[in-house]
Amino acid sequence: MIRVSIGLPKASAVVLINQLVCEAEGNPHQVLDMDRIESAIHSAFYPGSPPFAYGGIAKLAGALCFYLTKGHAFQDGNKRTAVLTAITFMNEHGWELVYPLGDVENLDALADVVEGAAAGSVNKDEMIEWFERHKRLLED
Repeated sequence: MIRVSIGLPKASAVVLINQLVCEAEGNPHQVLDMDRIESAIHSAFYPGSPPFAYGGIAKLAGALCFYLTKGHAFQDGNKRTAVLTAITFMNEHGWELVYPLGDVENLDALADVVEGAAAGSVNKDEMIEWFERHKRLLED
């Protein structure tokens, strides 16, 4: 069996992403519950070593985005932090997301799916499959 080393995001990196997101918008950065960040990471990467339960980088990123969005670990910027963390994870492993953006006024397919997850109209499996459908290998 071949084992692939996949670097899992660290909670401290997620906190840093939130801090940057909040600073960019001029909002206060505050961690409400560090355990929720850890829980989101562990839930996305369960059982903790390859092969992961959800399989594939894009699916893992989708699970991570979902759990961080739903975890609401920060005072502000939870969805933006979830998206940036998931995209960073994908990029670090050679993948990117390609989706409709700005073709029609107010269209952002990624924002729509994340807003849906936050509102409860998009479940974890739908988010995972959305990421899988919109993945593309990064070009060198």
